[in-house]
Amino acid sequence: MKWGSTVVPLEITNEDGKFAQINQPLQFFLDACELETKASIYLAQASLSDLPSSLLEDLPTPELVLKAGKGDVYDTSIWLGQAPTYTPLHRDPNPNLFVQLAGKKQVRLFKPDLGNAIFHHVQTSIGGAANATMRGAEMMEGAERRALEQAVWHPSSSAFWASEGLQCEVVPGDGLFIPKGWWHSIKGVGQGMIGSVNWWFR
Repeated sequence: MKWGSTVVPLEITNEDGKFAQINQPLQFFLDACELETKASIYLAQASLSDLPSSLLEDLPTPELVLKAGKGDVYDTSIWLGQAPTYTPLHRDPNPNLFVQLAGKKQVRLFKPDLGNAIFHHVQTSIGGAANATMRGAEMMEGAERRALEQAVWHPSSSAFWASEGLQCEVVPGDGLFIPKGWWHSIKGVGQGMIGSVNWWFR
């Protein structure tokens, strides 16, 4: 493959829920996607600026992003993985334009005060004291990951938040604007490869 040696960030979650972040060649990721395994591998938050310029020609910065705010693109990332994929509840420090490239994703969005309430509810339930501003690997594994998924996605618990939250489904060609500070959790559903790209801007 022409770009197979390009190093990309990967998130690996095994069948026991253990989470690890590694950097490997793109070919490693593509080969892993062909394997039949219960472990998941996700090319997550790979900065477009780190990819070969010839790969970027198909992902130009949308005019909307260039004309919004100061027109300053803070960062942009691509996300690829076999369904199902999952990103726990979190918030970003900048406005975000999220565009679906392949497959289907479901997104749940919560305004800042409601997202804070859900987050602190989860922390109380697990006896945690995590910082809502700085989120890292802790939200991707163990009790916190399970509690976040339960609170946001499980019908019995999410019903409490549903009346105030928003949900949408994005398919190839759809774009979603996520305002600064809004909490969101994203699931890739269906089968096959799921791909998205997003631009954080100021």
